[in-house]
Amino acid sequence: MSRLSKRSERLLYSLEMVSDRYLTVETKVFFFEYLLDVVGQLTNANYQSSFVLKKAYLDHTLSDLKSKQHILSKGRVGNQEQLDQIHGALQCILREVRNIPENYGASRAIIRHHIALARYAHALAYRDLLVKQAGMDMDNNKKGQALEKYRIALSIMEKNASVTQSKREMTRLKNKIQDVENVLFAKKEKPESELK
Repeated sequence: MSRLSKRSERLLYSLEMVSDRYLTVETKVFFFEYLLDVVGQLTNANYQSSFVLKKAYLDHTLSDLKSKQHILSKGRVGNQEQLDQIHGALQCILREVRNIPENYGASRAIIRHHIALARYAHALAYRDLLVKQAGMDMDNNKKGQALEKYRIALSIMEKNASVTQSKREMTRLKNKIQDVENVLFAKKEKPESELK
C-alpha cells in the first residue's frame, strides 16, 4: 500500500505540472478518476498517508475539470529547463498508465489511447521549444537555422499523426516552412536576376 500511495503522489505531482495544452482535459479526468479510486483502495485497507488526505482536493479538481467553467492552462515550454521538467512529468505519467491494473475497469484500448496522448504531449512540448527557438533565429536573421528547426518540429508531429490534434499543428508548421523558404529562395534568386 505504501508503494501505491507514493506512486499516486508522484502521478498527482506530474499531472499538476503539465498544462492543458499538453495533456487534454479528457486525459486529466481519466487520471483524477483513477487517483480517487486509489484513495478508495487505501481507505478500505485502513492505510493512512498524506496522499489519502488529498481526497477533497482530488474531488474538487475533478469536478472543476468536468465543469464548463474550467479555465484551460495553455502555458507553453519556452526553454530547455521547462522542456526537461515537462518530459520528466510525462515519463512518470506514461509509467503509471502502464501500471494501471486490469481490475481498475479501464480497457486496454482506453489505456492505449491515453498512452498515445501522453506521447503526443511529449512531442508537442518539444515542438513548442523548437518553434520558439526558430522564432528567435528569424529575429536574428538566421533563417537557415530557423528552417531546419521548423522541419524537425514537423517531422516530430508527423510521427504522431494518429492523434487528431496533430493535424492542426502540422498545417501551421508547413505554413511557417513555406514562409521561410519563400524568403530564403527569393534572396538566392535575386542576385541571379540582377546579373541578367
